[in-house]
Amino acid sequence: MTTTSNGVIELTKHREDYLAEHAVSGLKALGFYLHIPFCVRKCNYCDFVSFPGQGQDIIDSYVDRLCGDIGAAGKQYGKDYHVDTFFLGGGTPSLLTPAQLGRVLKAVNEAFLCGCEFAAQCGAGLGKCDGLEVTLESNPGTFDKDKLREYISLGINRLSMGVQSLDDGVLKRLGRIHDSEMALKAMRTAKALDLNYNVDLMLGIPGQTLAIWEDTLKRVLAEEPKHVSFYSLQLEMGTPFYRDFKDGRLTLPEWSENRAMYHRTLEILREAGYKHYEISNAALPGYECKHNLKYWTMQDYLGLGMAAHSFLGGRRCFTTSDLKEYLAGHAVPEWEETDEYSLKTDFVFTELRLIDGFSKQTYQTMFGSDFEDDFAPAYQKLLKEGLMEEQNGFVRLTASGLDQTNPVMEALLNV
Repeated sequence: MTTTSNGVIELTKHREDYLAEHAVSGLKALGFYLHIPFCVRKCNYCDFVSFPGQGQDIIDSYVDRLCGDIGAAGKQYGKDYHVDTFFLGGGTPSLLTPAQLGRVLKAVNEAFLCGCEFAAQCGAGLGKCDGLEVTLESNPGTFDKDKLREYISLGINRLSMGVQSLDDGVLKRLGRIHDSEMALKAMRTAKALDLNYNVDLMLGIPGQTLAIWEDTLKRVLAEEPKHVSFYSLQLEMGTPFYRDFKDGRLTLPEWSENRAMYHRTLEILREAGYKHYEISNAALPGYECKHNLKYWTMQDYLGLGMAAHSFLGGRRCFTTSDLKEYLAGHAVPEWEETDEYSLKTDFVFTELRLIDGFSKQTYQTMFGSDFEDDFAPAYQKLLKEGLMEEQNGFVRLTASGLDQTNPVMEALLNV
């Protein structure tokens, strides 16, 4: 990723140069996402498509179906794309045995060319090439050193760990399967194996104070993760937290305290040398998540497995969230109708998540029109209110805008 002298990430240059640098014999770069919908237990806030307590027979059947889908996708897209980022999400993908994970990774390697610009010459596959990021989502308590070592031998070179908190009371309230000691052990295991790992944390949790949050963050940073994600709790319909909140049995921290947690996070991360590059993500220099950057800069990605989403050639599709339907082989990807307006609003919604925003020239190049013309007068109003700003041809949210992302997006997308 290139940076100007004043520190502004040139996402236009990043996007175009990255794709050019990672071209393989004319193939386009592709982000690959696989959904693994299994977990030990549903957390109280979780509305992800996941199924707790499934037996190995169900997981094996799912892996069979997934490998078949990967092979079919290779026949359809393998002549046009090569994989340069790979992400196993869930659910809890670290519930897979090394043998199951190995089958999945082998299927991808057989269906697609995987790696950087040198892959055609060196035959590099998943995790074997410096230009390829291979991420596995995980939870503390679902792996040990031996299992993680086997994952690494299969090609995993990045771990995203759902820690959420290091306060045992908060963890119990969330319904997590681990405690703080298990979380610290998991981080230290990844660190001992010299594995690039991310830690997911959550703020704005019932019973969580600024002091509790700050303690968690500082203890996590003491373990030296390369990347930290910090999300504010969202109450999703259908979850125990949502029902308890509606019934008056759950109280969230005041919004002012939520924002105090967020801003203190930015201060602590900055002091520790982390770059805040997306609303809820920070990384040590050079360790930004390449795969997630594809989502935030509207690059092509292919999602397989149930409930997975794709964005290819300006079109979006998704697959069923019904496990029985998926295992029976009846899941047909559903393509969404897209038009120029929806693509423009998608662009604004995703790229404004980046702290450095987006280049107006990128917008002009992609759509053949001017951003200010398309989103006036809302944009001018937000500039005057100090919620958005322009610098060196980039449009971005201000610090105040980051605290009011929903109203800003609503104002822009309802022009």
